[in-house]
Amino acid sequence: MMARIFLLLLAALPLLTYGQGQGVKGQLYWVTGNQMPGPEREQIPRQGIAREIYVFELTNRSDVEEEDGFYKVHTRLVKRVFSKPNGTFTIRLEPGRYSVFVKENKGLWANLLDSENNISPVTVTRGKYVWITISIDYSAAY
Repeated sequence: MMARIFLLLLAALPLLTYGQGQGVKGQLYWVTGNQMPGPEREQIPRQGIAREIYVFELTNRSDVEEEDGFYKVHTRLVKRVFSKPNGTFTIRLEPGRYSVFVKENKGLWANLLDSENNISPVTVTRGKYVWITISIDYSAAY
C-alpha cells in the first residue's frame, strides 16, 4: 500500500511543479532629467514604462557593435517580450546565463557590465525567477 502511494506521489510531482518554471521577472523604469542631488532640488521620480525586451545568450562586449551607448548584438536571440504599461514583465526561460536588453529607437539599450564585460547578465536557475530592475537612463544627468 505504501509503495502505491509513493508511486502515485511520484507520478503527480510534475503536475505539482508545473507552472512554477523559472526565468526573469522585473521592472523597467524611464529616468530623465537632472538626477543630481542638491539643495532645494527635487529629483524627478523614475516611472515604469512599456518597452520591448530582448533576451540573448550571454553577450560580451566583444559580441556587439556599439554606437552612442546603443548595441547591435551578434549573439543568438532567445526571446522577446513586452513589459506592461507600468514596466513590469515576466520572461520564462530555461536555466542558463543570458543578457537582457531593451529596444529603443536608436538600438538596444543596456547599462550594466559585469567584471568580465558581459552585458546586463542574468543567471536563471531551475525553479526560480530572478528579479531585475532596468533603468533606461540615457537621457538623465547624474
